[in-house]
Amino acid sequence: MPELPDVEARKSRIESFGLGEPLKKVLVRDERILEGIKPTAFSRALKGAEFTSVKRRGKYLLVATNKNSTLLLHFGMTGDIVYTKKGEPAPPYSRVEFIFDKGSLHYTNLRMIGKVSLFPTLNEDEIEDVSKLGPEPLDRKFTYARFREALRGTKTTIHQALMDQERIAGIGNIYSDEIAFQAGINPERPVDKLSEEEIRALYEKTKWTLKRAIALNAELEKRPDLFIIPHRKKNGACPKCGTVLKKVSIGGRSSYYCPRCQK
Repeated sequence: MPELPDVEARKSRIESFGLGEPLKKVLVRDERILEGIKPTAFSRALKGAEFTSVKRRGKYLLVATNKNSTLLLHFGMTGDIVYTKKGEPAPPYSRVEFIFDKGSLHYTNLRMIGKVSLFPTLNEDEIEDVSKLGPEPLDRKFTYARFREALRGTKTTIHQALMDQERIAGIGNIYSDEIAFQAGINPERPVDKLSEEEIRALYEKTKWTLKRAIALNAELEKRPDLFIIPHRKKNGACPKCGTVLKKVSIGGRSSYYCPRCQK
């Protein structure tokens, strides 16, 4: 599932091509991906509009237009943004095509777990999906004190706490595993049993992991020596010590960790 670094990569694709150029047409290929608006109204509202900026909020992208509206994109399990040049065929599973003069941006989604919406506002506080999200972990204002506060009052596992979007926005199952691995902490550990030193390590590794992942365009397989994510599979081995990873279910989600490095 696309998480914070993956969504940042999709944000960059829109910034590289889709800003400041009028939309000639919007083609909805599968109306099931739309939420809260009919295909005809969606296409009509965006025709001739320009994308003026794009912002990531948690696992969402918010694309502002010069018509004082916000296009919301959520990628679910398999969503992506794909660019095609003018005249090129649409990529597989294109659900919505944003057509510009020189080419198109496609919202693709294989499993249809995700959504595309349009809101008549530029104020994200008026968009329910994002208004309830917790703080952004890479925001400068997200200090250790705010991280500590985000974890206050929960007895759940650190794996589940990091995934709670109302506590911290943008981290999912995969990067929760990575952060715990980098901090050397078993993901099944209850938050209220962690020491101050361990919580500090989680905070620092949250920042470090997400920044490094974004720098790698969310392609962590490029550094299998550093990250556990490329090894999250059957018989996968710890990149630090070579121990076979252990797979457990936490809150109904699969989690991988090194039984030697993560205590």
